[in-house]
Amino acid sequence: MNWKIPTIGIWAGVNLLLLAFTLFAATAVHASAAPWQQLRPVGQGEMNWLWFKLYDATFYSASGRYQPGHYPQALTLTYARTIGREDLLSATAAEWQRLGLGTVPERQRWLDQLAALWPDVQAGDQLAFYVDKVGVGHFWWQERPLGTLADPNFSAAFLAIWLADNSRNPALTRRLRGQP
Repeated sequence: MNWKIPTIGIWAGVNLLLLAFTLFAATAVHASAAPWQQLRPVGQGEMNWLWFKLYDATFYSASGRYQPGHYPQALTLTYARTIGREDLLSATAAEWQRLGLGTVPERQRWLDQLAALWPDVQAGDQLAFYVDKVGVGHFWWQERPLGTLADPNFSAAFLAIWLADNSRNPALTRRLRGQP
């Protein structure tokens, strides 16, 4: 028996297989990209305490402009020093109380949920908070998902720490909002 292999058919099949693999890989890379990377930067700045730099912050929105409550939005924090999870939680609780955000039971529920998600951070670590189109908040650490808090009131309260008119650092707020 004389078997002939149709070489054109094999190469066409290999090319189709390579094309399919390339399309699959490109789709997988796009699908796995952190969602805030699809948004436009609005503003950025750094947070200092006394003479110590704590982190760099960048705020993002779909339009590239600050529009409260118009989601999706995101905030990334790239830490300049080691900060323990308990210190992050304590600072968050203090800011919510100072700003008068949420009820006492809401704040406690939010803090309990954050305690289950947040790690200790080291210099160079990035914590990102992405609010999707319906107001649900998603935390990412080092571009890996940490978890979701489905309460839209939480999303607004968390962003308010940096973006509220009466934030602790008005100069940083203006920079994040893209204002002079």
